[in-house]
Amino acid sequence: MLFTRRECLYLFGAGLSAAPAETPAGRWREIAAGMDGTVGASALHLGSGQKVSFDGDDRFPLASVCKLPIALHILAMADEGKLARGAEIEVLPGDVVRDFSEVAKRWPAQKRFSLDELLRLMVATSDNTAVETLYRIGGGGAPITARLHGWGVDGMRIDRSERQCNRDASGPTPAAKLKAMQRFIADPRDTATPNATIELLRRLFRGELLQAASTARIIAIMEGTTTGTARIKGMLPAGVIVAHKTGTTGSASGLNGGTNDVGVVTLPGRAGRLAVAVYIKGSRRDLADRERTIARIARAAFDVMT
Repeated sequence: MLFTRRECLYLFGAGLSAAPAETPAGRWREIAAGMDGTVGASALHLGSGQKVSFDGDDRFPLASVCKLPIALHILAMADEGKLARGAEIEVLPGDVVRDFSEVAKRWPAQKRFSLDELLRLMVATSDNTAVETLYRIGGGGAPITARLHGWGVDGMRIDRSERQCNRDASGPTPAAKLKAMQRFIADPRDTATPNATIELLRRLFRGELLQAASTARIIAIMEGTTTGTARIKGMLPAGVIVAHKTGTTGSASGLNGGTNDVGVVTLPGRAGRLAVAVYIKGSRRDLADRERTIARIARAAFDVMT
């Protein structure tokens, strides 16, 4: 069945209640039904305000998506004059995480990094040493969560460093690790809802959170993200610009804590921008299947709006 743009906008804004399978909303339901675990997704057209959501108020582990609100908090501190934009930040021994970190590869030969470089590496390449450093510089989880609440984003919280989250999701034996992962998935700490995520993206891209220069810089960094090319971007036409942040936890006995991608798609022509947040928790499918589900949900939203 074909829909006019007006009909698609109506269906997109109508949500998922009783949506038949041939509607855009029903297509999301079909995609989610083909995946194990729990899928949550929200999409919002930033110009029209049209929105669709599937389990949009459920909480999901942030994983490395946490690096986006941490980056926004750091940039807000710079806007407030609490951090110098040209600051050279010392990476302390306790910050260093050897896995997935360009900073760790260069440390200790290089111990000081510019604030801008740490932000870029943390978001665009998901650098795990950069996030430990900036989490410390930002004062930890409490002030970050307080800032999110001050921005009206109540469905997202930061409680622990990412390294501590990974430790809490692990254990010394396979059985202990599985129990730890099950607890981690059920833990409300360090989680977000899809609806809260797209609200954060909406306010960021409308310039409501940061000064203009900081807003432009974080969007440019997100557009340069190198991780998760098979997720939101995976089924979109070549050349479509996506400013996004991915997140992936480890797995225990095949149980994955979370696989996520959140961001803003620049639609072709004058169609505007589309914020998309897709989270999957508690899946036993392989990474390719999880990423394909995210890509299919993003493509379904993209097709409605273009």
